[in-house]
Amino acid sequence: MELTMDKIIKKAVEFKPLTFMANQLIGHYVTIFMIHRPLSKENNYQGLNPQLLDECLTYAKQLGFVFASIDEIWNDALNGVKAQRPTLCFTIDDGFEDQLTDLVPVLLKHNAKPTLYVLVDFVDNLNWPWDYKLIYLINKTNIAQLKFTHRDQEFTFNLSTPEEKIISRRALVRYMKYLPQADFKMLMDEITEKLQVALPTKIPEPYVAAKWDDLREYEKKGLRIGSHACSHRVFNSLSLEEVNEELVRAKTRLAEELQSPSNIFCYPSGTSLDYSSEHAPLLKELGYSGAVSATPGNTNYEFIKNDPYNIRRHSFPGSLDRFIRYASWFEAMRSKLK
Repeated sequence: MELTMDKIIKKAVEFKPLTFMANQLIGHYVTIFMIHRPLSKENNYQGLNPQLLDECLTYAKQLGFVFASIDEIWNDALNGVKAQRPTLCFTIDDGFEDQLTDLVPVLLKHNAKPTLYVLVDFVDNLNWPWDYKLIYLINKTNIAQLKFTHRDQEFTFNLSTPEEKIISRRALVRYMKYLPQADFKMLMDEITEKLQVALPTKIPEPYVAAKWDDLREYEKKGLRIGSHACSHRVFNSLSLEEVNEELVRAKTRLAEELQSPSNIFCYPSGTSLDYSSEHAPLLKELGYSGAVSATPGNTNYEFIKNDPYNIRRHSFPGSLDRFIRYASWFEAMRSKLK
């Protein structure tokens, strides 16, 4: 049904008189896309095909969309700019090397004004994202089943096939992401031991972070770089003091290494359960004008100006039809009704 709806919306968007009337009725809107990894060379997570990205950007230009960076969108919202055409914005989360080599060049080729949000501890080679450590551990283990007891609850995860490994890993991430720091570390150590896989002392090749020198070079080419905090831990699993420490440290490092970091923050995990209204004052105090979330939906300048620390983003989809749907006046209308 969803694929059928995507194709119907694509046909409707391509009918220019209807799209013109719909855009006039709905008014200017913004679609912000959240991108993660490019295609996995090990086939252990879903990634974005650079060819699909190129196809989507080409099509968007043909339909008359305007590209803007997240900082430009915020400034236009603040200054009451009257945009004439729907706007697309592209953000990339985490700061992996392959994001910089495989995805950013495609975006820059189309002058799509992307922003890459980096985990500072990751780029500094102090640590790598805990959820990708789980991907590594589960992908490398030879055991067919993971069993453990935590907080008087028994857990069993099927690891017998590549497909079951992905399902189990996602369920494990959903459970672990909200654990307090000490509890989280103990469970992570226990899982590592039970999986009978040692985490390498050096970050393995598929998970290498972008380097500061390369980030500076791409900054000169038009890439904006912003803060994704330090550790990829969910803010609601940390104390306010721990969150603030990450925010200050990340902002300091970005200022030391880059010419013009983004003034818009990106939550390490951005659903409504992952952060709270207590975090916005911390961001504001550090000089951040706003923050992008992982709450799906389109937005507009009025929403952004009135609620700058909860800016919606769509996950970049796996097909051109779904991309067109997310960027369409139909989806903008749905988002207004949410």
